[in-house]
Amino acid sequence: MEFSLGAFEPVADRVWRAVAEPASVNIGLVAGDAGCLVVDTGSTPAQGRAIRDAAERLAGVPVAAVVLTHHHYDHAYGLAAFAGVPSYAHASVAASVRAGAGLAEELAGLGLSEADLADATRPFHLAATVDLGGRHAEIVHFGPGHTPGDAVVFVPDARVVFAGDLLENPAPWAGPDASLPGWPLALDGVLGTLRPDTVLVPGHGDPVDRLFATNQRGQIAGLYLQLEYLFQAGATPADVLAKGDWPFPAEQFADAVAGVYADLKAKGKVGRALKVLH
Repeated sequence: MEFSLGAFEPVADRVWRAVAEPASVNIGLVAGDAGCLVVDTGSTPAQGRAIRDAAERLAGVPVAAVVLTHHHYDHAYGLAAFAGVPSYAHASVAASVRAGAGLAEELAGLGLSEADLADATRPFHLAATVDLGGRHAEIVHFGPGHTPGDAVVFVPDARVVFAGDLLENPAPWAGPDASLPGWPLALDGVLGTLRPDTVLVPGHGDPVDRLFATNQRGQIAGLYLQLEYLFQAGATPADVLAKGDWPFPAEQFADAVAGVYADLKAKGKVGRALKVLH
């Protein structure tokens, strides 16, 4: 697996993003007068160190805080490189990292062991604020979406939002830990805070605007509603993936279908004999 870190590119005044490989993940950087904030840490402690060094060289101030937007490896596994720096993540993130069925295999593929993982020192439930000197950043959890613990970082004076994987450009990826019914509600929280000229930095891909975010929110909501309809019509997960009319490639959300079906069953929804797909 190849690891690299691209150059930080400007998003707004003293706000940048860089692309880290693998997974082409966006790393955010926000500079204040006294310190800077790093958003996500890359895939390994070595990559995290490269991010920290590059951030401090560019910002000209030390890293004062780091935020994990969620627990997936490409965003969170570099956190150990930020020892001694206050680190923020939703309170569910530490447990989510270690709850994955394939954790050992995933770590081995990255050349890591569980001892290389670090937990955020300042877990939060709803929101937190970071003072960078002359500028602050707000960190908010709007509910489950891409993962149970998605965090969104707002830089109010720059009108920039780091959305993590609640938004991806061009299309979102929904794994087994995604909440498809909760995801549009989380994005409603984000959208309700935006000005027309706000720039959103997704977890992957180029920055987007409010219209893009609104459209992707609608597509995710429509995806869930169609899954619910087909479940009640008696479609199996295989039927759903093969025959549905989807806004995204089926492989982008295939791992989330079983969770949707389990959730619908738990809510007392009952499938009927399937006719609609014949």
